[in-house]
This record gives sequence, structure tokens and C-alpha cells, in this order.
Amino acid sequence: MTTYPVDLQIHSTRSDGTDAPAALVEKAAALGVHVLALTDHDSVLGVDEALRAGERWNVAIVPALEFSTRDEPDRDLRDVNILAYGIDHRNSTLQAALQQVIESRVEQKIRQVERLQSYGVDVPVDEVLSEAGGVPGRVHIARVALRRNPHKFSSIDDVFAQYLSTSAPNSTYVQRAFSLRVEDAIELTHRAGGVAALAHPGVYQRILDVDGMVRRLADAGLDGLEVNYTYAQNRGHKGASLQAVAALIARFSALADECGLIKTGGSDYHGATKPGIAIGQAGLTWSQWEAIRERF
Repeated sequence: MTTYPVDLQIHSTRSDGTDAPAALVEKAAALGVHVLALTDHDSVLGVDEALRAGERWNVAIVPALEFSTRDEPDRDLRDVNILAYGIDHRNSTLQAALQQVIESRVEQKIRQVERLQSYGVDVPVDEVLSEAGGVPGRVHIARVALRRNPHKFSSIDDVFAQYLSTSAPNSTYVQRAFSLRVEDAIELTHRAGGVAALAHPGVYQRILDVDGMVRRLADAGLDGLEVNYTYAQNRGHKGASLQAVAALIARFSALADECGLIKTGGSDYHGATKPGIAIGQAGLTWSQWEAIRERF
């Protein structure tokens, strides 16, 4: 397996990963990854720890996060994630917006747990919040549900299939009271001095015209597109062949060229949350990074 020296999408225990920020940096160094972006979901809580570890292990850390955004079906926008790279993670405007997002996310997850409880699943709210240790996500609910209800579930994926995915037969999905529009996420990234890139364009199975969406977001100020990605280990493409993944990468590389977007890449490493993905499994070559690093 190729290890890329630049990995611009990884997640820590500050969102839904299973490795602490410092541990991620140490692992990256051991694998020969020299540039790492910590892209926790709606959170910069782990950035300072990663920066300190980067100094220790001689890994350049790109301060970053991954914004979740509001579903707007009438605009053909669903599940869209914006990667914010090279931000001033202490920017007051960014911090205020993230606080709103986090508060709404916590409230949403509490209501989702309550719905799950109504189906007779043993999932204490306090235990889910403790499991998260940062920004709670569905995976934290799933871990607690699996641990406490081994007779009901065979795996974390099984919890999602039965209850936590939006298409589950007993879906516990709850709309957030507050969420950012895609354009808000792009603007916040720019206000914090960063570069906004659309994450994993090939996974948006609920978007009817992904290429059209990318073109519209480019017109709205999007800076980049995540081209190299671990599609074969992620939703919509699990088990895809090398040829199929290469075709996706080629498709989005051409689209980035058409729209004048910089090309990023990342593994989307989450540790045990997404088994089978290694830090540096997808990303950028050193020459690719050299071509865009001034933007970061």
C-alpha cells in the first residue's frame, strides 16, 4: 500500500475518531507522513495538541476542521462537508459559530438518544456524551448501544442499519435546530484565513447532480476539491476495485481543473471507527503538496 507523505483528512477523539490528536501525529511520523491536517467534525478542540505533537515529531500540522452543513434538498444539497484548511483556529468569529454548531449538535444527539430509548434500546445520554469527549456524533451513540445491548446488535454498522442512518427502518434521525449553510461554511473558512475544499465528492449518494453542485459551489467561493480519497473503504463504494477508485479520482481531478479548484487528498482516518484505513493511505504526493502549499 502506498503511503502518501501528505494526509489532509484525519479525525481524532475530539470528534468521532479513536486516537488522541498527539497519538495521531506520532503514528503519522512513524509511517513517514510529513504533513497532516486534523479535520475533526465541527471542532478545533484538538488542534493545539496536534500542533505541539507536530513540533515533537517533526510533522507539519495544518490547522483545520470539517464542517457539516444543512441539508437543502430543494438546492440538491445533502450531507455536504466542507474542509477548512489553514485556518486561524482561534479566530473569534469562527469560534462563536462553532459554539453554536456544537450546542445544536449536542441537543440533536440527546433527542436522537431519547428516540432510540423509545425503541427499548439501553443508551444512557450521559454515557454517550462521556464517550464523545468532544463533539458527539452518531458513532458515539452506536458504540454505547453496541456495548450495552449485545443481544440486539452485532456491530456498529448494525446499529446504523437498524436505527441511526437516515434510511434505517426505525430511523431516529432528528433535524438540528441550527446548522450552517454550505456558503456559511465557506465564508467562515475565509474569514478565519483558510482554504475551503469540498470533502469526498464521490460519497454524496443523495445528491442528484454532484458535478453540478461542485460547479455551483466553485461560483460561490469554494477553493478546492478533495480528489484523492479512500473510496473503497467508505459509504457508497465499499469494496470498489482499484480501477473504479481510479476512475472516481480521475473524474474529480478533471472537474477540479475545469472549475479552477485546488486538488486536495486525505485518508479520512478515524482509527477503529473506520477499520481498514491507515494514515497516509490517501493524500498528496510531495510534488502535489509543493504546488499548493502556499495557499495553506
